[in-house]
Amino acid sequence: MPPLFRGTASTTALLLAGMMVLAGPGIAWAQEDAAPEAAPAEPTAKPKPRPRKPAPKKEEAKEPTKETPSPAPTGTVLEPAAATGPAQWPAGASSVSESYGDWTMTCNRAEARTDCVIIQSQGDRRTGKRLFSIELRPPKDGKSEGLILMPFGLQIEPGVSFKLDDRQLGKGAPFSFCVSDGCLVPISLPTLATDAMRTATSLTISATKPDAKEPTIITVPLSGFAAAFARASAFGS
Repeated sequence: MPPLFRGTASTTALLLAGMMVLAGPGIAWAQEDAAPEAAPAEPTAKPKPRPRKPAPKKEEAKEPTKETPSPAPTGTVLEPAAATGPAQWPAGASSVSESYGDWTMTCNRAEARTDCVIIQSQGDRRTGKRLFSIELRPPKDGKSEGLILMPFGLQIEPGVSFKLDDRQLGKGAPFSFCVSDGCLVPISLPTLATDAMRTATSLTISATKPDAKEPTIITVPLSGFAAAFARASAFGS
């Protein structure tokens, strides 16, 4: 049987080349169809840590604050500032009574007259009986007039003597007369003496008994004296 296709050698070569050309794309396709090698996986990004809330700070134990003690008040309770003029009377009042330390200031007014006095009394707490008192009025013409009530049983003629703290004050004062509570000693203190009493601690009054070797001494505390005396002067002016 004669061959279906005849040709020269050149023709055969051309046919083989064409087959190679046709075979080329097929190989390429096979390579494309093959699963590509897996690329190395990129490292998974780690989640960023959430910022932590700062732990609450422990309060350090604080030492108790030491308060600086305020200085001890000078003067006495209700002590007013230095009087610079007449005091203001309460509306409609005809009398005023105020306490300053160991002293009491009392003022009474009637019409145009005003009478002020500061007083300190001492007595028997069990019976409530007054045994001693001293009173002074605001200064007038450079002197403060007053009266002292002394207990019974003292010698009248020597009178009484005074000391302001450890200093002798004046020449003393004589007894005047006696009343139901005791015997009275009028006094008249110059401004120099009352000014010294403002800063002193105590006034001592001495008297003698007929049969006693030691004098009888009465101590008068001066706490509040300066305030009471200034207040009486302010109301009395």
